[in-house]
Amino acid sequence: MVKAILLFSTGLDSLLAFHLLRRSGVEIIVLVIKTPFNKINEAVLNEIKKEAKVIIYEVKDDYLQIVKNPKFGYGKQVNPCIDCKIYMYKIAKKFLEEEKADFIATGEVLNQRSFSQTLDKLKLIEKEAGVEGLVVRPLSGKLLPRTLTEEKGLIDREKLLDIKGRGRKKQLQLVKDLGISVYSQPAGGCLLTDPMFSKRLKDLMEHNPNFNTEDVELLKIGRHFRIGKSKLILGRDESESKLLEKIRNHLVLKPKSKGPSGIFIGEESDLMLACEVLASYCKDEKVVIELLKNGEKIKEVEVERKNKEEFRKYIIG
Repeated sequence: MVKAILLFSTGLDSLLAFHLLRRSGVEIIVLVIKTPFNKINEAVLNEIKKEAKVIIYEVKDDYLQIVKNPKFGYGKQVNPCIDCKIYMYKIAKKFLEEEKADFIATGEVLNQRSFSQTLDKLKLIEKEAGVEGLVVRPLSGKLLPRTLTEEKGLIDREKLLDIKGRGRKKQLQLVKDLGISVYSQPAGGCLLTDPMFSKRLKDLMEHNPNFNTEDVELLKIGRHFRIGKSKLILGRDESESKLLEKIRNHLVLKPKSKGPSGIFIGEESDLMLACEVLASYCKDEKVVIELLKNGEKIKEVEVERKNKEEFRKYIIG
């Protein structure tokens, strides 16, 4: 049986690619590459696990170098899509060889993304990853040059589709036609394309160019403030506050009265201003804040609550 490695994001297009290939009689090995930035739809993934072998690959620290310094630049935000795809294609090539598969498949749609999914960019990505002619894109295959897979007669070109552009009308009709009940709504699945997250990441890259995955995880929660060279992250609700209180390698700020907890990263000269920012989100006129490190209280400080509008200029994103 013909075998494919399917790069699977759990998004709508890669799910449709899975079903189209399966209808063509292809044995599919699903490869999910997890990064600190992509959003995995677990419900979709659980359904796929019932039907195919699934490989979960967690990216290594070297992936962050792509984000910090992409060879082919960024899209509209801090999204190095071309470099990211090259990275993922290389991983897929590794599994192509290990699993003795015949080709790589993706849910890419021609011209859906102007930065990375035009014909010239698709060719560039294949060349850089060393997989020229080995990538089948079932949703747009009829609009693309013949692949080596097609030349060998391993897949019927007539069973490939001719979808292109940003619209999703055809994909949603396919969902109905194929009887798919669990799927992701059409939307961006990567935080690097999100404007607010990108502002936070740009700020992190400017002030801490040697950031790691733990720093990235902190970007996903709370309200972020840049105070001089220092940073304050406040919980937006009780669950985020409790999560921040558990952090051990940064200074935790915890009000004794009702209000958000947070963490402070930076210089002591900025600490009192950070406490004033926290107090502005509390109810009491005077707020006592505990400072904790590694779960142990270091000291307490008392600050007067001010109008939070005074501190809006410090908000990141």
